[in-house]
Amino acid sequence: MASSEEPHPPEQVSRREALRRFGWGGLAVGAGIAGGSLAPDRSAAGDQGDHAEGYTPIGSTTASSYGGAYEPPRGLGEDALNDVTWVPARTSQRVREYEFDITETIVEVADGTAVTQWRFAGSAPGPIIRADEGDTVRVRLRNLTDEPHSFHLHGRHSPQMDGWEPIRPGGEFTYEVTAAPAGLHPYHCHVPPLAHHVSRGLYGMMIVDPPSGRPDAHEVSMVSSAWSVAENGVNDLYCWNGVAGFYAKYPIKLPVGEPVRVYLSNMVEHEPMASFHLHAQTFDVYRSGTGASPDEHTDTIGLSQGQRAILEFDLPERGRYMFHPHQHWMAARGAMGWFSAI
Repeated sequence: MASSEEPHPPEQVSRREALRRFGWGGLAVGAGIAGGSLAPDRSAAGDQGDHAEGYTPIGSTTASSYGGAYEPPRGLGEDALNDVTWVPARTSQRVREYEFDITETIVEVADGTAVTQWRFAGSAPGPIIRADEGDTVRVRLRNLTDEPHSFHLHGRHSPQMDGWEPIRPGGEFTYEVTAAPAGLHPYHCHVPPLAHHVSRGLYGMMIVDPPSGRPDAHEVSMVSSAWSVAENGVNDLYCWNGVAGFYAKYPIKLPVGEPVRVYLSNMVEHEPMASFHLHAQTFDVYRSGTGASPDEHTDTIGLSQGQRAILEFDLPERGRYMFHPHQHWMAARGAMGWFSAI
């Protein structure tokens, strides 16, 4: 990445062009992800953190700011991505059951830019599955689209439940696995051409906790992904949790000095590598989340497609801590964000 030239010149897609492509009646006014129930109440705190007198925070207000030219859709509020940002708490259930309808919809993923998505249970990324090691996980999949799809889960399970067999349009199948091993495991559609199905939004993550659990922490899910507006194998937008520029406009609020755990997964198609870089702090890395001890301590981690890690750190001072891929063209096209320590 020594060259300063962008490997994929961005396609600037205006609202008018998006409407031309998708029709006036089809342009969605939001990401369609229900907000709210899993997120802590942070409404009393400002979203900027503390700064020295005279400091002017920069977000996503202009093309030259750190947020870049890719702002989130104007109809999205700060709670819109709560269900895919804040990790659900552990429960005592030993059987975890999920209903995943696969649907197709046109969604605005940046201000003025819409894409056609396939979605698990109404969101892209799909819902966070969480279980303890040894629990039974059942996912009832119903395919409500005109194309075949499936549900393939990483990790260890019976090959009869591996999810490479296509489920026909209008069909359904119930996948049942024993959650294992403890760690972080992505899931996605596995019907050819895989890149097309994943890049359209059919991916998510399953967290498997060790039977004794993990130490208490504020837990955040971050799925790296991209959108190819023309569906030509060239990415135009890069996102955390499906929406370009969202965490630049709405920083992730975390208490000063308290432990943070980030479940990080790379589901960017059409790129060999993505990464995560945290400014002003370092973190412990648990590769795939499967080990009891950190594999390294750093401020930047690279992940190839489908790889994942659990990161642990704290934010010792009030203020905003930038995060982004260290592929800078990705950051500039929607994947820059902030943790706001309050």
